[in-house]
Amino acid sequence: MRKVMCMVSLVLIVNAFLLPADQLKKELSLKEAIVFALKNNLNLQVEMTNTEYYWYALKINKSIFIPTLEISGSSSEYNSPSTNAFSGADIDTRETSSLDFKLSQPLMLGGTLEFSLDNRRTETNSIFSTINPSLTTLMTFSISQPLLKNFGLLATQKDIYIAANEYNKYKHQLRQSIIDLVYSVEEAYWNLVYAYQNLEATKMSLQRSKDLLRQNEIKVKVGIAAKIDILEAQAEVASYESQLIQAEKTIQTTEENLKKILNMSKITDILLPSNKPEVKKISTDFDSFLLEALQKRPDIERTRLDLKNYNIYVKYYRNQLLPNLELTASYYTTGQGGDQLIFDIHPFYGGEIIGVITKDIWKTWQDNMSNLYQNYSVGLRLSIPLSLSKEKAQLAQARINLKKAFLELKNVENTIYSEVKDVMKEIESNLKLVEANKIALQLEEQKLRAEEKKLSVGLSTNFQVLNFQRDYANAQTNALKSTIDYNLSIAKLNRTLVRTFEYYHIKFKEFLKKN
Repeated sequence: MRKVMCMVSLVLIVNAFLLPADQLKKELSLKEAIVFALKNNLNLQVEMTNTEYYWYALKINKSIFIPTLEISGSSSEYNSPSTNAFSGADIDTRETSSLDFKLSQPLMLGGTLEFSLDNRRTETNSIFSTINPSLTTLMTFSISQPLLKNFGLLATQKDIYIAANEYNKYKHQLRQSIIDLVYSVEEAYWNLVYAYQNLEATKMSLQRSKDLLRQNEIKVKVGIAAKIDILEAQAEVASYESQLIQAEKTIQTTEENLKKILNMSKITDILLPSNKPEVKKISTDFDSFLLEALQKRPDIERTRLDLKNYNIYVKYYRNQLLPNLELTASYYTTGQGGDQLIFDIHPFYGGEIIGVITKDIWKTWQDNMSNLYQNYSVGLRLSIPLSLSKEKAQLAQARINLKKAFLELKNVENTIYSEVKDVMKEIESNLKLVEANKIALQLEEQKLRAEEKKLSVGLSTNFQVLNFQRDYANAQTNALKSTIDYNLSIAKLNRTLVRTFEYYHIKFKEFLKKN
């Protein structure tokens, strides 16, 4: 048994001196750990990227009402053999060039408003053309508006509404990720605190068992105790040394878990939690807790947004069952310019150009602006599909999804109801455990001290003292564990009621895309 104790002690000493030279101890408070996690946790950064992605998706859908300017130009030459005596040449030649502008504006109710300005220049070799080259301009205002199918704000902004709801869904998902991350940090932090406290308690128990071993060795030497007392004490020392190794291993495991959450796995520093668990009593009221959760929980907000989306789809596909009746209207003016040729006509030898009146493009546009030549058109166009099987199927699917979303909302409400009830009971039971274990620890300590005094005067046995030491060590462990569990139940309450942001003064806007 003595050899076993020596080997265990040697392992502990070697492990203590073989730590890396650059491994430093770093004190870390719970608030510091949370701040570090919010800045460096990779999973949270992925969620922030998703939210940013859907923010740009919303911008893309909002861009459908941006007006479009279209500019087109062309140039062509047409040559053909003369087919009549009045062409004035053996080969008819016509050169045409154009420069057109069109501005289109989608309308909120589903229509399109257009303004276009067409400019054309034509030059021919015909001697009978009175304007050569000629300039022709056409300024047009036109509108097309659906009156049944695809009419209204819903038809045009459906994708905007959906994209806005999707963006808000991912905002709530990001809120949930922050809440879950903070709770994960709290859980890992308090587990590390418990691991260190358990290590200290184990060291104290080990020291008490060593003190008892020394006392028994002295008693055996003077002949007032049997050797069996030494063996029992040695076994107890070996047991606590084994527990000490396990406690140190637990510290390493819980510390690595915390480092992983904080994205600090590559850092060799030893994390020492500086916060101590406290027992702060809070009042519990199920009705107020439930109302708070139903108003603030991200999961129920996401489900409500799903409900909104499917309701939009139902209305949209119901509109798609209507006939397509479209109103079209246009108003346009023309302008004419170029070089007007003035001929001196003679009945025997033909005509002779005696002058030219030039009208440039600017004056031609003035004709358009002056409405010298007014034209308009109005029309209706009706399109009726011979089958609506596709549209009916889409509407049926939308109604099914709406029903599913409503059921999912009820399911989330039931889940919240259950979680609030469970966390409230957990807080109450953990608080009772804290108080009970505190009293039990005090009693076990008093019993141990009394039994050690009885042993010193020969009124107790070595076996009884060892049992009392074990009871006291278990009471220490239970007291520490219940205190940690109570703090974790408070953390779980903050997560359940979405109090994390207020509790730690976290500003959610800092995690969103800044524009």
